Amino acid sequence: MYQERYWREMDQLKVHVLYLELYLEKTINIDRAINMFLAIASSGSIAGWVIWQHLSFVWGAIIAVSQAVNAIKPYLPYAKRLRAVHSASNELESVFIAMESQWFKVAEGQLTSEQVHSLQMKYKEKIRQISQKHLGSSTLPENEKLLGKAMSSAKIYFDNFYPSY
Repeated sequence: MYQERYWREMDQLKVHVLYLELYLEKTINIDRAINMFLAIASSGSIAGWVIWQHLSFVWGAIIAVSQAVNAIKPYLPYAKRLRAVHSASNELESVFIAMESQWFKVAEGQLTSEQVHSLQMKYKEKIRQISQKHLGSSTLPENEKLLGKAMSSAKIYFDNFYPSY
């Protein structure tokens, strides 16, 4: 029973780590797209305005939109989430590796039920502390597609390295 709970905790942590990595990748792409839009809009719009003066309204609108995006960008959650998710992901991966290194003792019955329970609770508390430290009270919007990918990747990982479980 405790061995099964430990395994489920380890499985859930792997899914969580993979989800954060996928979420981080998505957030980086969004942030990069915003920055590219701002760079192109800033430099390209003025040049376009000069070359195609008959479309000055369009170029003026592009400049206005880019200025508005530039003004609200610090209030968008992407940059802040980028740092938080990156740090949390790295620390949670370390906890997963520590849990995985203890799995042999758990799986082979070298630990009592009480020891397995204590070990699981220790890791659970570390996970909570890391989440609190980096994410605080803010939650990440759940993305079903990313969660599905994370679950699939975790299954592949465990099938490759722990085929009998």
